Amino acid sequence: CVKCVVQHPVGLRCPECGQSTKIPQWDITPSYYARAIGVAAAISIAGVGLVFLSTLLPGFLGFYAALAALVGTGYLIGQGVNRVVSGKRGRGLQWVAGVAMGITAFIAWPFIGFNFFALITVAAAVYLAVNQLRI
Repeated sequence: CVKCVVQHPVGLRCPECGQSTKIPQWDITPSYYARAIGVAAAISIAGVGLVFLSTLLPGFLGFYAALAALVGTGYLIGQGVNRVVSGKRGRGLQWVAGVAMGITAFIAWPFIGFNFFALITVAAAVYLAVNQLRI
């Protein structure tokens, strides 16, 4: 009857046939979030260490190497989260990658200083981290 019919992407269905299920790629359980946070934290710690080591290089070479290390860390956080969650997608995973990169940048700022180039680099690194998990 028309009282219990369910609107479905392919038309009208009965309540039993019209139940939609989540696409497996979008079905993210808490264990996937735990994996993503763990990998993002590990890569973040390694990234801060790499930024610190880069600043030990002489002159401007150290500054630019640290900025490159920060951008590379953003890329690796995105790739690491993507691989550990087996290619699943969702805004929550993008938030995990973006926040992890933001925390990495916040911890690394004393080593590279707060200036225009550092700000642009952090923006690029966050973009790379989040873009690897685009929906």
